[in-house]
Amino acid sequence: MIRDILISILEFYQNSLGSYGIAIFLLILSIKLVLFPLTLVSQRSMLKTQKIQPLMMEIREKYKHDMEKQSKKIQELYAEHNLSMFSPLTSLVPILLSWPVIIALFGLLREYFQDLGVGFLWISDIAETGHLEVAVIVALTQIISMYVNSKMMNTQQPQSMLVMTAVLSLMIGYFAYTYPVALGIYWFSYSFLGIFEQILIKKVILRGQFEEAAAAKKQGGR
Repeated sequence: MIRDILISILEFYQNSLGSYGIAIFLLILSIKLVLFPLTLVSQRSMLKTQKIQPLMMEIREKYKHDMEKQSKKIQELYAEHNLSMFSPLTSLVPILLSWPVIIALFGLLREYFQDLGVGFLWISDIAETGHLEVAVIVALTQIISMYVNSKMMNTQQPQSMLVMTAVLSLMIGYFAYTYPVALGIYWFSYSFLGIFEQILIKKVILRGQFEEAAAAKKQGGR
């Protein structure tokens, strides 16, 4: 069912614009737009959780020898800020909901163009594999996306995380080289749109909340 819906949307964009490459990009954009409200909910919950971290650390330090009272105070803190003990898990909701779509989309883009002979830009057939330039573009876009995401979250990345980012980006670049170009367009589109999504959320929609969370983190670090 999901595959059929994705094909219908893909063909709609292709018939409207005459390009499967652009159609793939717009399909990813459509998926992100549908999931955007959930992404906002998870970001708001994450920011609220970050904001109370200094207070939570104080409670844990103050009642470190009384676990029962510590647990009660933490629950009260969550209730005071309209949070639940499961609020940190809400950041996983968009990922869990998008996972079936991603799996269906992966299978679709890997097989759909095999016998169509569809080209895009300088690529004569997006069903081809082994395009090094596509792999490099995908890997670089992934690196930039992860860098922007870390900056948006105001997190200091340890050396091990930087190495993991590089390794993950190289792996995705390798997949873009060994799989059809259509999947490379998908990976590029997802990372590229993710950059602008994070900037939009932090700098426009949730700017005030991000500033409050950063101030609370700075105050808690004193």
